[in-house]
Amino acid sequence: MIGVIIIILVLLALVMLRSPVTISVNSTRAGGKIDGFFSMGWIIFLFRYALKDRQTDILVFGRKVARLPHKEKAPMYVEKEKQRGIKKPMPHPEDILYLSGPVLRLIKELIHAFRLKYLDIDITFGLKDPAHTGIITGILHSMFGYLQAGKNIRWNVDFTRPILEWDMKAKVTITPISIFPPVVRFITTRQVFRAGMRIIRD
Repeated sequence: MIGVIIIILVLLALVMLRSPVTISVNSTRAGGKIDGFFSMGWIIFLFRYALKDRQTDILVFGRKVARLPHKEKAPMYVEKEKQRGIKKPMPHPEDILYLSGPVLRLIKELIHAFRLKYLDIDITFGLKDPAHTGIITGILHSMFGYLQAGKNIRWNVDFTRPILEWDMKAKVTITPISIFPPVVRFITTRQVFRAGMRIIRD
């Protein structure tokens, strides 16, 4: 009997890990105000965060079961480490350079784990200095120009004033089980293991 229960639990865990998580963003910024929502759906659950009201709705089978309002955190007055004589450990520069390769590889693999369903972005931007605006425009063309094939990515440049407005809609999916291989490869990398041991010793 116990063996049957274990097998059922394992099968349920595999189904859950292979069920895609859908992440959607619908956001606008105009006149200095941000509106829209961010949502994440998985199996029967849906978590939706309203950007304007800063509150989270939890839905099950499409029905709202809970609302989590945003709570302002009270300011905490913490004594400075210098006044208490506590030295904050600083990472070694060689560790940062040593881990740059594995970290970049991990980020690349995690990005490839996502599946882009659709993307529609309309950005209007401008900086105080028109020369800086032109530089940013060139960088955007070089970085995101290739994404415009089959995608709606548009930006409008305003050389007369500093401004940042957008209208963005996007949806991506990812299966939780696809995250494990990149993370395991990262943790078991020799550079990461050595850096971790050095941090523990320090």
